[in-house]
Amino acid sequence: MLYIVLYSSIIAVSPLEPLLEKMQNAIFMTGSFSQTDIWALTLEEEISSGLMYIAHPDLFLLKYTDPQGAGTGYDGSCFFTIEPDIRQVMIYPGREPGNFLHMIEKCADSSAAETIEYNNDSLFVLLEGDFGEGIVRMEVGFTASDSLPFLFGTTDVNGNSTSYRMWNIEIESSFPEGIFDMVVPDGYTVINPGEI
Repeated sequence: MLYIVLYSSIIAVSPLEPLLEKMQNAIFMTGSFSQTDIWALTLEEEISSGLMYIAHPDLFLLKYTDPQGAGTGYDGSCFFTIEPDIRQVMIYPGREPGNFLHMIEKCADSSAAETIEYNNDSLFVLLEGDFGEGIVRMEVGFTASDSLPFLFGTTDVNGNSTSYRMWNIEIESSFPEGIFDMVVPDGYTVINPGEI
């Protein structure tokens, strides 16, 4: 393994450039994912999984198969979560999309310290800085040969972290109409926490 520490403020091109270019040219990306959330205070860990759909510049949908029926997404105007345990759809109209592509575009323009690790065909980039929304650390992994992502993680100022492992990534030239629309399941209540 080869480790290199760089500072993006003194290099012309971000090491994430191949991934960003691939993502920006991809009309629609699909794949499977597993998500691991760790809370620093309690050391609790929660693992979930499902299918993801992403389209440039900020549309996304995570459809969970575990827990079954859960989901989160951004339809172009509203961030939402589907929570089957309480039979509610939570909407956050003023919140940023916060998806994988949206976050790596933000960090590519930052002056954060970058640690780069090469391992066979895999490229890992670790960034530390102030990325907004309390995020102070990001880890991105993608393949050098085809610039497809396989890892994305964030850590906030309190030490809480979320990481995604991705596989079976496919790039398409178009996406089905309505795939990113918020769909309220029968019997669910729509809640806007900002209005409570």
